[in-house]
Amino acid sequence: MSIDAIGTNINSSNYAIKNNTQKTASADDETSDTSASQGTSANSGVDTFVKSTAQDTVNSTYQPVKNKLSPEEVKALEDEQASIKADLIKTFVNDTINNQNKLLGKSTNSGTGELSKGSSDLLTKIFGSVENAYPPLATTTEGAQQAIAEGGAYSVTAVADRIMTMAQALAGNDPDKLQQMRDAVEKGFSEAGLDFKNATNSDLPQISKDTMAEVMQRFDALQGKTTATE
Repeated sequence: MSIDAIGTNINSSNYAIKNNTQKTASADDETSDTSASQGTSANSGVDTFVKSTAQDTVNSTYQPVKNKLSPEEVKALEDEQASIKADLIKTFVNDTINNQNKLLGKSTNSGTGELSKGSSDLLTKIFGSVENAYPPLATTTEGAQQAIAEGGAYSVTAVADRIMTMAQALAGNDPDKLQQMRDAVEKGFSEAGLDFKNATNSDLPQISKDTMAEVMQRFDALQGKTTATE
């Protein structure tokens, strides 16, 4: 074999090896690019829309659980409301009678205290305003005399009107609730009498006694009418 032939064979062999290596590398690169492309697509964070099913909608809808109150729980709530109303009218009577006595110059250092928002709202609903429920006290002797005289804001008739208006508004047409209001009113007068006695060492003035008698007569008439209707 000539030297030229050997050289030719060597060059041909080198070319074949180099060519095969390039092809292999090219295939590997293509595979790598494909994998990278797939990996990029998989990890790109792009949201994929998935259509929800009817079952998904049903499961995701909040269904509130409606628990009925037991008869005992309903009774407890009704009793609580009745107690709140009774306390309100008892306080109203006590404060009103104390204001009536203040106009006589016989203060018990009591009277209308600070009302809660709930009480203010209820009095406003019944009387139109808190001022209508508790008329302002006169600041002069002449004004005080006019306030407790017939036709005045703290006369027997006017005070009895306000007490009965409140009692009927809180009781409605329920005879049992009306009796509860009557009991609360009597307690209000009793507490007012106790406050007055502690402050002056004497019984309630005649105007307050007359007011109580008028209120009780009105309860008698109203309860008799209600009983007859029933």
